[in-house]
Amino acid sequence: MTPHLGSGTQGDLYLGLDLSTQQLKAVALASHTGREDDLETHSSFAIHFDSDLAHYHTRGGVTVRKDEGDDDDGVVTAPVLMWVEALERLFEKMKAARFPFERVVSVSGAAQQHGSVYWSSHALDALHSLNSSSASLHAKSLHSILHNSFTVLESPIWQDTSTSSECRKLEEFLGQQEGDQTKSRRAGQHKLAQLTGSRAFERFTGSQILKLAQNEPATYDATARISLVSSFLASVLMGNYAAIDPADGSGMNLLNLETRDWEPSLTRDQAGQDSLRRKLGDVDATGSKAQGVVNQWFVDRYGFRPEVKVITFTGDNPATVMAMQAERGDAIVSLGTSDTLVLYTTEHPKLQDGSKFAGNDNAQAEASLSLSYLCHPVDSRGYLMLYCAKNGSLARERVRDQYAQQDWGVFNQYLKDAQREGLAGGLDAKGFYYFDAEIWPPVQGVYRFQDGQPVTEFHLAVSEPSSEKSKTGNTEYANRMNVLRLCESQFMAMRIRTLRSSSPPSSSSSSDTFPSNVTRILATGGASSNETILQLLADIFGVPVVQTSSGGDQSGVGSAAWGAAKKAFLFGRKDMATAADGAKAQTQSKEARVLLPELDKTRRYTAQIPEYIRLEGLLLKHRRDALA
Repeated sequence: MTPHLGSGTQGDLYLGLDLSTQQLKAVALASHTGREDDLETHSSFAIHFDSDLAHYHTRGGVTVRKDEGDDDDGVVTAPVLMWVEALERLFEKMKAARFPFERVVSVSGAAQQHGSVYWSSHALDALHSLNSSSASLHAKSLHSILHNSFTVLESPIWQDTSTSSECRKLEEFLGQQEGDQTKSRRAGQHKLAQLTGSRAFERFTGSQILKLAQNEPATYDATARISLVSSFLASVLMGNYAAIDPADGSGMNLLNLETRDWEPSLTRDQAGQDSLRRKLGDVDATGSKAQGVVNQWFVDRYGFRPEVKVITFTGDNPATVMAMQAERGDAIVSLGTSDTLVLYTTEHPKLQDGSKFAGNDNAQAEASLSLSYLCHPVDSRGYLMLYCAKNGSLARERVRDQYAQQDWGVFNQYLKDAQREGLAGGLDAKGFYYFDAEIWPPVQGVYRFQDGQPVTEFHLAVSEPSSEKSKTGNTEYANRMNVLRLCESQFMAMRIRTLRSSSPPSSSSSSDTFPSNVTRILATGGASSNETILQLLADIFGVPVVQTSSGGDQSGVGSAAWGAAKKAFLFGRKDMATAADGAKAQTQSKEARVLLPELDKTRRYTAQIPEYIRLEGLLLKHRRDALA
């Protein structure tokens, strides 16, 4: 337990849960005044799957299936009963620490997105039994009560990549409805993205459900209800099926973003029956309803009050947006193992029509398909645009080790020096560093260009290339330029993806026609502690970058669990009239560091956007030629 309020404090508490890939976490928030800007962490707890539930034999919280040759076959799952047991273990841990369950007013939650849970025909009776007054039943563990409630014991999760054929079928099905048989998949990709916010991704729930229906039809038929991981967790707490949240449901390729309900063309079977819709259940279009109360099993065992509200659970990305108090125009940039940008916008993906993009070989039309859109968790007119790049911190570490003496101090100095030299010198040098196969463009390798032409390494233009001095100069120059060009290419890719749809980029556009939807960046993740990197991010986007803190004594600030607890506060507190409209909390705390852009550099980077687009198209063309 990590307490932050005095033990004598008797105010209300708001509980947030987060069932992530590797752990189940709880954060309790308190507010002395009942105002949002007064929220602070009371305590936090966690159960780590690998260590606390080692008998499930997961690694990193997941099970990776191997084929006959002991290679990964793309199937990545997690034991659903492990999640059930984790919830009981978590509350037992809180009880042992004398957590005051009786002070909790409401609970909400978050979970890893895209994962799915398959309930059996016996599940609803088992869930309802949690609300009974049977003393003998309440003596049983949660695991024993629910152990026969699932048709699929290993739930597919977001890391699964085994559904490529199902993705193709889904896209071709929609494309054929558009009428162009020769380009059915491409047309289907755009149609699916316009309807649901994303083209078909292997990790998304829709393709996982299709795989089950086709490969194991008896199991699919025996499934009475399909939940996301978030709605599964809420269902266990309520003792009844919970409705799916529209923000989390947006990661399924099944939810229509405009209606915030299931898309009929994707849920009807060949006979025209909407059988999948019945299995999916309702969507809470508001994302903020009190769907029920904590069931009697939890009341009796842990001391919750029977009127504790369960507010609709959401996905981890939307919950993080709430935790960081993002406003429209804010982009949360997470610099971790992968680099992720989540932009809070009012633009619907239908406005992002890929046919508008005039990039080489229609590269930008396809690049638009690398984005995903989600409904905002509580703003009915808002959306979250997601961009993810695999080559994030690990790529920066690799370049650091190869070119900067394995030292972040040297890396940062090279970055500063090379930015001055590279921009002031006017050298047209760019690099793309895809050590792992990238999501977009879907290529692998390191590619460098100087004066518009491919080169194996960056070099100075010197009169005596064979001299020892020239060799040393070239090496030092290459070291600095690789550090700079890596970071530039990572952040330029983000900026290009956030351009306003009203001004689609092309290689012939002028440098003053690239307005961005981003007005402020909230930086998080491991590399967000590096101010040199964040300054470059500010310069490229031309907007302030807020270096979000870890919260100090405020354990869990900025986390999905914290955002879930905040949601419980906003929509589950006793007196909703006490909402302090004029007291909106700001993400930028007094301790937050804000880095302002150097606008002269921003203008130079803006002028380079067409060339980055051209080179991205060139890399894509080379990949296609190699596959032909």
